[in-house]
Amino acid sequence: MTTHLVIAAIALAAACTPPRAASTPLPATDDTRISHAQHAQIACGDCHRGVARPGADDHRPCDEGACHRKDFLGEPTRLCEVCHTAVTAGPLRAALKPYPVEDAWLAQPSRFSHKRHLDAARMEERVGFHVTCTDCHSRGDAALARPDHAACTRCHAAEVGLARAPRMEDCRQCHQPTTRLRTARLLIRNDLHFDHARHRSDGAGRTIPCDECHARSASSADHGDHVPPRVESCVACHDDSARTPPAMRMRICETCHRQRTETLTSLAPRNHLPLTELPLDHTIAFRRDHAEAADRDAARCAACHTQMSGNPRQACDECHQTMLPGDHRITWRELDHGTGAAADRERCARCHVVEFCTACHRQRPRSHGFASAFWTGHGRSARVDIRPCTTCHGESFCVQCHATTLPRPGPRP
Repeated sequence: MTTHLVIAAIALAAACTPPRAASTPLPATDDTRISHAQHAQIACGDCHRGVARPGADDHRPCDEGACHRKDFLGEPTRLCEVCHTAVTAGPLRAALKPYPVEDAWLAQPSRFSHKRHLDAARMEERVGFHVTCTDCHSRGDAALARPDHAACTRCHAAEVGLARAPRMEDCRQCHQPTTRLRTARLLIRNDLHFDHARHRSDGAGRTIPCDECHARSASSADHGDHVPPRVESCVACHDDSARTPPAMRMRICETCHRQRTETLTSLAPRNHLPLTELPLDHTIAFRRDHAEAADRDAARCAACHTQMSGNPRQACDECHQTMLPGDHRITWRELDHGTGAAADRERCARCHVVEFCTACHRQRPRSHGFASAFWTGHGRSARVDIRPCTTCHGESFCVQCHATTLPRPGPRP
């Protein structure tokens, strides 16, 4: 019997436990990607000869020596999918995959420090000039979101002869023998479009420095603490008519998003708007009529009104503790609040706890007047509306007198 009770208790607890949200699974790894671990005994320079794809020179160096020559001389196998999009019989005409590979995983990630490379005094001592963002993140007129080996060669090539600096052929000085998720590419994702070339200068012709958006890059010592730009940094420029045309305002979703349209029910987030700008539906009448909107979506209110909880039952509390609702007029306490409380007690409870009511109702109401006068006429008030009486007096209170005493004669309404 005891065992059954334990099992029932466990089942009941499991049924009451809220379901846990499953964590987002990591993207699958491509099993056709070349394994650096299997090639660890081979020097990096034996395969990576310059910036071209390994094997671009008629499959060299992959078919040299005792490596993969037999695979290239026989029928196509899955080895071909390392570089090609598909395996085809006969003459191999399958298209090549992008190189470097651009999938969710980054093999042999580099250990790069913006803090070290943007240290003007240190760079001046080592290479004789200051390193700026465009030294690595651009090639001619094209902007590079991720610098390639050609950008590094300017300082790290063997012929440059930088003292105590990693050489291009010393791959393991920069690259780590591991795999991690790509994050730099995920900064601009889904339907968001961004063009660095269009952000080199604003509409007034003023040059936009990199650190105006990438404010913390200069202090980033590792990939993990290199955070993306904040949306707030875009607002200052995009909502300045002297720097950006009105058609490119941040509140216009199509400025950055390909398939977004702003409506009254889908407004630009607070961090997309200047601090002085209100959402479109915040008209003069909204202050009086906002209760319905707050009940429908309190979390939306909390996105701008940062002192609010976002909880539908508590969302009004932070404001209405200091700013009374519109119906709390001068007559509210004496004449109107009882009817309002009877109609919607939950509304009262948003601001007032139970003790608030009892503390007030312990005092003699003004409607009771002098004790002798109200004692004579209280029956008339009770017959009109008994509910105010029961707020403080229970049925037993009335019985104490009316069970032994006849009502006093007096005029009836």
